[in-house]
Amino acid sequence: MKLKAILPLVIILVLAISCTTTVCKNTSSILNSNEPETGIYQQELVKEIDRIGARNLTYLLNSFNKQNGEESLTIDVQGDGLCAEATLIVKDWSGLEEIKRTKGVSYLGAELRGLTFDIINNTDSVDFIYKNVEAVVD
Repeated sequence: MKLKAILPLVIILVLAISCTTTVCKNTSSILNSNEPETGIYQQELVKEIDRIGARNLTYLLNSFNKQNGEESLTIDVQGDGLCAEATLIVKDWSGLEEIKRTKGVSYLGAELRGLTFDIINNTDSVDFIYKNVEAVVD
């Protein structure tokens, strides 16, 4: 009798997990063989964003970070053979207030639809600076 009650729950759980799992494949050997914090990774990510077009990509919240008093977001950047991570420096939290308030809790995996950011090339690294987001789709 207990098996009949548990079986529907297991089926629902499996369906829920399969619906939220996305396959992300990366075609860049540079991104595959380097860490997101490295300059070579970041430069390659900029090339890929330029190739695909920033508006043609999907941006998902991976984590909220606070280090040395500075807050940032780690985002997953996906689309057209690109599967990468970027650290998004946030100076103005307009549009992201709830993510900041909750430190990202309950927003992990949320799509940052219409995300715009500036790309600042430095000598050894690249800074991705948040500008705006149209919607946070959780």
